[in-house]
Amino acid sequence: MKEFYKDNTARVYYDPALDTLFLEYLSKVPGDEAFITINTAVLKAFAQLQTQKFVADIRKMGVISLHSQKWVVANLLPGMVKHLKGKRLFHAQLLDPNEVFSKVSASGIKKQSKEVAEDFDVMQFFDAEEMKAYLRDHK
Repeated sequence: MKEFYKDNTARVYYDPALDTLFLEYLSKVPGDEAFITINTAVLKAFAQLQTQKFVADIRKMGVISLHSQKWVVANLLPGMVKHLKGKRLFHAQLLDPNEVFSKVSASGIKKQSKEVAEDFDVMQFFDAEEMKAYLRDHK
């Protein structure tokens, strides 16, 4: 595992076994500025890697503003797609079924992500092992 970023709110790391960049929220995001800082680190890390796979583990993220959701759709996801130069981006979200606010924010990003690329979709999982199986199947 190579770690690219870590603070009290989140960590960004690469898992070579799954060939996947992970964003794991460790606690609720305190606001837009922190969210954008964390996700800017994600984009920088992704640009250094050859992977096509990205996971946002948002089980502890909390509520994300519409402004931050739009930032993901306008900056993070298009930046990842651009880096891949025509290859497909596989993006998954790991959700806690009991964490309503994270699910609402995740659904907002999933709906808006259709604007990023024609065949792009955000896959959502409640089970980490099921998500890992999906990642292993997409090479």
